[in-house]
Amino acid sequence: MIAATLALTAQACSGAQSSRSADDSGSAQPAKAASDPQACSGQLVPPTGYHQETAFEVLSTSNAREVALERARHRLRERICQGYRCEQVDAMITTWKASDDGQQACVMVVIKREQVASFYAEPRRELEREFERVALAAVKAIPIQSGQPALLIDTINDNGVNGGPRAEWLHGIMLNALGKSGAETVRRPDRWSGLGLPDGVQGVLRGRVVSLPGQEALLEVSWEVDMGRSVRGVGTASFPQAIAPDMDVATYMPTLPQGTGKVALHMDTRPGGALCNGQTTELWLEASEPVFVRVINLYGKGDGALVIYSTGDQTLATNRPVSLGQFQAVKAGDVPVERFLVVASPTKAGLERFGSIDGVCRLPRTMAWDLHQGRNLPDGARDYFASTDYRLMSGEECAAFGEVPPANLSLLNELPSCW
Repeated sequence: MIAATLALTAQACSGAQSSRSADDSGSAQPAKAASDPQACSGQLVPPTGYHQETAFEVLSTSNAREVALERARHRLRERICQGYRCEQVDAMITTWKASDDGQQACVMVVIKREQVASFYAEPRRELEREFERVALAAVKAIPIQSGQPALLIDTINDNGVNGGPRAEWLHGIMLNALGKSGAETVRRPDRWSGLGLPDGVQGVLRGRVVSLPGQEALLEVSWEVDMGRSVRGVGTASFPQAIAPDMDVATYMPTLPQGTGKVALHMDTRPGGALCNGQTTELWLEASEPVFVRVINLYGKGDGALVIYSTGDQTLATNRPVSLGQFQAVKAGDVPVERFLVVASPTKAGLERFGSIDGVCRLPRTMAWDLHQGRNLPDGARDYFASTDYRLMSGEECAAFGEVPPANLSLLNELPSCW
C-alpha cells in the first residue's frame, strides 16, 4: 500500500551579441551608450568569466536607462550575496552594456566569477575549520578502549526536512573533517531502522540546519552524536547562506515531534536524507517495547495525510526491524517533500482516536494540516513518537532515474476515510 501511496544566462535584453570583451587586466569594459534598433533583441552574451543580469525599461519612463540599470544591479546583487555583505558585492558590479532600440532601454551588468569565488573563500574555509573541531569533539565524546571509533553520518535535517543539495554539501564537508580526525567512517547499513547503533558502529552523527534571525542571511548547523545509551551535542557552526547550494524555501517545514527513542523509523536514502525522483527505497520500523502502532504519511505542505500502517489490536514485535514495504519516491504535489509520523503507545487507549484505525485509510484534510504542524496528537503517545522525511531531488544528480511522471493523486481520494 505504501508503493501506491507515494507513487501517488539570464535571458537577456536580449540583443545582438556584444563585441565588447574584457581588457588585458580581465575587467569588463562597459559599452558606450548608443541607440540601435537591434540592441534589445536576440541573445546578449556577457564576457567570459562573468556572472550577468539584464533588465529592460520602456523609454517612456523617466530616466529609463537608470531605472533598468538599478533593476539589473539589484537582481545580480541579490542573486550573488543572498543577504550576506551585499554592499561589498554591489561594489564589484560593473555595467557591460547600456543601450536602447528606440522603444526600450536594456542594460546588462556583470561581476567577475573570480571575485565572487574569492569573496566566499574565507567563509568556506572557516566552515571547514569549524567542522574539523566538531569532528574532533565527536571522536572525543565516544568512550572506546583503544584505537579510533567508527562513526556513521546519518540524516542532516535542513529547516525541518531531511536531505537536499545543501545537506549533501554539508555531508561532504563533514566526511572530510572526520577523515582528518582519524575516525573511521562507515556507510549506513541496509535494513537499519535507526534504533540503537548498527553493528560495529560506536557513534551516529546527525546534523540540523536552521536559519538565523538578523539582517544577514546566515545559517547554523548543529551536530549531535548518538552513542546508543546517550546522545551528546558536539558543536555548531554558522555560515552565509550564499556559499551553499540553493534551497527551495517552500520545502521548509515545522519539525515533527520525536519521543524518547523507544521507537524508530528510517529509510535508505542519499547522503543526508534525500531521495531522487523515481528512486526506490524501503521504510523500516522498530520498537524497543511492545507498542500499538499507527504510521501516517504526510504529503505536500498540509495537503493530506494517510494512515499507511497499523498493527490493529496487536503490538509490534520488539527489537526486530519491520519493513513497511518498498516504494518509489514520486512527486505528489507542488512541494517535493514526503513525511512519515509514528503514533505509538503501550496501550491501545493511549492512541486515543487513532486506536480505532486498523488499515490503510485517508485522514480528514483539517487533521492533515494539524499533523503537519505537529499538533493534536495523543498525549499518551508522547514518549513514543517517531518520524522521518525526505526532500525529493531531481537534476543532474538524479539523471540515472530518468523522467518519472508525477503521482496520480486521484488514487488517494479513492481510499476509505479513517472515520
